[in-house]
Amino acid sequence: MIEIDGPIVPSLVGKVRAALEPIDPDRFPAGAIVLLDSPGGDGLAAMEVGRIVRAAKAHVFVRVRCASACVYILAGGVVRGAARDRAIGIHSPRLTTFVKGIGVVDINSGSNPNAAKALAAGNLQSQEYFSEMGLPESFYKAMMASPSDQTRYLDLSELPALGLAGIDPAYRQARASAAAARYKISEDEFVHRTNEVAQKCLLDKISGRDLVRCYSRVLQTGG
Repeated sequence: MIEIDGPIVPSLVGKVRAALEPIDPDRFPAGAIVLLDSPGGDGLAAMEVGRIVRAAKAHVFVRVRCASACVYILAGGVVRGAARDRAIGIHSPRLTTFVKGIGVVDINSGSNPNAAKALAAGNLQSQEYFSEMGLPESFYKAMMASPSDQTRYLDLSELPALGLAGIDPAYRQARASAAAARYKISEDEFVHRTNEVAQKCLLDKISGRDLVRCYSRVLQTGG
């Protein structure tokens, strides 16, 4: 169990790698669970973390909010979810830089040809990343339709169709049979119970140990 709180920065990559590399990804209910509460941050770092998360077959849930670059990490989860409306926020990518004494400021790609070229390359990289993570094209379109300076927070009902809640299809194919046999339920029931975990277990201030217990109970009993 690891928690990612606050802005995503490059130093997070090494910390997450050190935490997740030793785990057994085939344990039940999950080898690793990642809880998110982040306003976003460095998109490239978030993609690196997302790939580490995917390699560990981690299950990723939004504890409070996951906006902007945080969504790259959420996409890395083989199981994804949130417990409340407007916990996940998306917008089209933007270029930023750090100015001493001011902080992070946006770079105007409209008046800077080099910045515009870099932004276009970054957009393509984002599209390829989300495809690699198995998200539908509809997610990338929804993200790009949201202005870079206006975060669009999503309702729970929108998440499954955008690939931000539920089980990654490739992981489901590889996992469902063994999980169904373990819990003595059908594969469809395993999927249903897994999709219920966020709503039933992501209680405010729940401890990591209690979350794992709740996750196991939902898979075992459905309640």
